[in-house]
Amino acid sequence: MFRSVFAACVVGALSLSISAPVQASEDVAEGLCSSISADDRQRFRTILHNYNLRIRNIYDGVRCNGYSMLQFAITAEAIQVGEMLSRQLPVRTIADDKVDGQPLIEWAEQAGYASSDVLQVVRERMN
Repeated sequence: MFRSVFAACVVGALSLSISAPVQASEDVAEGLCSSISADDRQRFRTILHNYNLRIRNIYDGVRCNGYSMLQFAITAEAIQVGEMLSRQLPVRTIADDKVDGQPLIEWAEQAGYASSDVLQVVRERMN
């Protein structure tokens, strides 16, 4: 089921600390996206741990259905993973996360996610 949902999962500059085929990178990104969709923080952490990855190093390279991981967490209402992402990402990275030129918070409010619990966590982190 997740494979069809996350077929649009795109890996940009996902760099693994080991030399791995592109398919492995795509599988990692797909796993991260599916764990965000399921709001499964433990699985998300396990994937990061198993591949020796840090969120801040891969954040710009992983796209879930065209969204950044934090944007996707907002759309999926993934509170636990969204909270983890907002805590572990530098404030500057969150501030630079834009959708069609709009900052993340403005985009989310205009897209109907103003009452999102994930967005509330992001707002708190930005202040």
